[in-house]
Amino acid sequence: MDVQQVWMEVRGRLRAFIAKRVADDAAVDDLLQEVFLKIHDKIDQVQDPRRLVSWIFTVTRHVIIDYYRTSHRQRELPARLATDVESLMAAGEPKDEPDEPRIQLAGCLRPMVDQLAPEYRDALRLVELDGLTQQAAASTLGLSLSGMKSRVQRGRRQLKALLHDCCLIQLDARRGVAEAALRDPTANPCAPPTPMMPERRAARKPT
Repeated sequence: MDVQQVWMEVRGRLRAFIAKRVADDAAVDDLLQEVFLKIHDKIDQVQDPRRLVSWIFTVTRHVIIDYYRTSHRQRELPARLATDVESLMAAGEPKDEPDEPRIQLAGCLRPMVDQLAPEYRDALRLVELDGLTQQAAASTLGLSLSGMKSRVQRGRRQLKALLHDCCLIQLDARRGVAEAALRDPTANPCAPPTPMMPERRAARKPT
């Protein structure tokens, strides 16, 4: 497997995943680098490519757990992150089996984001897929922070509507994805929409 290609595809999602659990931006970048090194060293252990993303997030969870295992880091843990990290540590070893419904939905997010209007598409790409803060994304697009927040909120609502239109989603007690199924089994929501061709008018016969 091409490690660099895999890394480019998942880096933004991994950084966002870590940033939601680690408050220190410098630590987030350090942990992201540590995850990359572990992936580089052990990617050959993954025999089934379909389990690659699940394996990468398992590695990332291990790295976060190790980060919080020392007592001084536990004291620095912000209250808003305490529950999440405690649940990770209490769970011990992360599950080896991939969370198929969540992974399948995650794989469809980028094509669905691409279907949004450009202003919402670009905002969600930067914030949700590339892992930028809303302030950094606003600077990138030349917007005010309030303008970026508005675009992200509207983009999320539109993305949620797209998911609702294509999928039946059942949540578990923790509001995670328990089951997901296509409303139309013959459809492929991960594929970009096919542009409609203009209808051709029948040529008039000369009179």
